[in-house]
Amino acid sequence: MSVISLIFVVTGALFIFAAAVGIGRFGDTMSRVHAVTKPQTIGLVFCLTGAIIKIVSSPDFGVSQRSDIGIVVLLVIFALLTSPVTAQRISRLARREGLYADDMLRNDRPAGKKRRKR
Repeated sequence: MSVISLIFVVTGALFIFAAAVGIGRFGDTMSRVHAVTKPQTIGLVFCLTGAIIKIVSSPDFGVSQRSDIGIVVLLVIFALLTSPVTAQRISRLARREGLYADDMLRNDRPAGKKRRKR
């Protein structure tokens, strides 16, 4: 079971590393938001799943370890609930302030609103 746990943790770490590289390499706000929310959340879920597998497969699994699993599950739920909301708020603010690349322009502005000049 520890090999399966290690596979989950390493996979999660690679996703988190990809998110960090994406923040550094992407130029505009929308791409950076995408890079930080999607792979980072999946990487966190993989790492915490590996931690749960490691805790459950421990030979001295007892009552105190069950509470650890509960906290890890709450962390997963919190990450899955907050990451999309944060990404939506940052993207909306970037769109409103005109902080995205000019080649990403489409005609989906709210009626009556003009794009802010930089």
